[in-house]
Amino acid sequence: MSNINTGMLNTKYQIPNTVLKGFTLIEAMVSLFIFSIITMAFYQAWFLATDHIVNVKNRLGATALANEQMEIVRSLVFDDIGTTTGVPVGIIAEYQTITKNTAVYTVHTVVRFVDDPQDGTAALATDIAPNDYKKITIEVSWGSSSPSEAVEVISNVSLDGVESVAAGTGVLSINILNNAGDGISGADVHIVNNDVSPNIDMTDDTDVLGNTTFPGAPESAQSYQISVSKTGYYGNTTYPPNPISSFNPLNVHSSVVAGSLTPVTLITDQISTIDFYTKDPFDVAIPNINFSISGGLMIGNDTESGDPVYDYSENTSTNGSGNKSLNNRSSGIYTIDLDAGETGYEYVRLLPLETTFSTLNLVAGTTTMVTMVLADKVFSSVLITAKNGADDMLIAGASVHLTDTVSGYDATVVADIYGQAYFPTTAVPLATGTYDVEITATGFTTETGTITITGSQINKKTFLLSDS
Repeated sequence: MSNINTGMLNTKYQIPNTVLKGFTLIEAMVSLFIFSIITMAFYQAWFLATDHIVNVKNRLGATALANEQMEIVRSLVFDDIGTTTGVPVGIIAEYQTITKNTAVYTVHTVVRFVDDPQDGTAALATDIAPNDYKKITIEVSWGSSSPSEAVEVISNVSLDGVESVAAGTGVLSINILNNAGDGISGADVHIVNNDVSPNIDMTDDTDVLGNTTFPGAPESAQSYQISVSKTGYYGNTTYPPNPISSFNPLNVHSSVVAGSLTPVTLITDQISTIDFYTKDPFDVAIPNINFSISGGLMIGNDTESGDPVYDYSENTSTNGSGNKSLNNRSSGIYTIDLDAGETGYEYVRLLPLETTFSTLNLVAGTTTMVTMVLADKVFSSVLITAKNGADDMLIAGASVHLTDTVSGYDATVVADIYGQAYFPTTAVPLATGTYDVEITATGFTTETGTITITGSQINKKTFLLSDS
């Protein structure tokens, strides 16, 4: 036992130097990063919990406030139940701002007469007293007024005894339809009338049939301004009569006759986009071209000529790529013209081709690519037009054959619906010389002739064909 080597024992149990070292910088940063993640997660959980508690508190306060406001409304005399700017007219403010327990609430009150179909309806002329009862809707919102930050209560109130039509009032029935005649549900209908007292300024939504009806509307002559809007749809509105409007409107501000039903119809449909391009006959983009466009929704007629009046007209231009997007446009007929200042180009056609030159029939809810084809006036070319010699009508589909024995040029082009055939068919200019032209068309005798190409310019000529 006395021979034990204590030195070896000391060596065996010696603590390594590496264990005695502290944290490295990387280890400290990793630890700090993990701590930050844990702290952030805790903060987010605390924030969401706090926000939820506040929202629940606000919802309880809003519910109590909505019920309180409903009791106030129900305690009123029946004839006074209505908003100061709505139909029916009453003594209630449509919008109120009320503070409860440091929370700020917006109270929106809507009162409507309901035409119960149980005894017929005014829209079908089967109920002469459509003021069956009043429907009260009170919405209380807070914060961003999103659906999660709003409560709504609804109640109906009726007049004791037999229903009647209020003196000096009628029924305003508004129908919102699309181009196919189908009702548009959920459209916002805004009604303004400053010629009655108190003034009317209210908005309502259409039902599943595209209708909203207002029994109890005060009698008034051509003073109800009605406009319609809906997300994704092109709005429409009524206009004051001529001469207040400089044209004869299709939709004049509505009237209401006491004891009568006044139906109003406005057309709205999905918005469209015109993706417009300016190109040469060889499909090469031409940049920065000025043009004008007008049309779309027809709102009336000119008082002198009777020509259509549209709600849209614009002078604009394509960009450096020869493109212009015209967004949020109404369906309908548009006229597109080359600006008079663009003297270096010949307007050949508009694609897609329409029966009337330079027009576009835009369909609702579509994106339509439209190309204005322009021919450079200093590019050696030919534009031949074929017409009926008897009535000067254009001959669509005529076959135009252009040849030149000197240069060896030989090409045939079928005339478009405007009777036009453009040469050359490639981006190589025509050589100077006299070319032979042969035009054939069903129902017409063959017409021949010549056209002389001189210099760098567009050469135009019209040929008249005879009936066969």
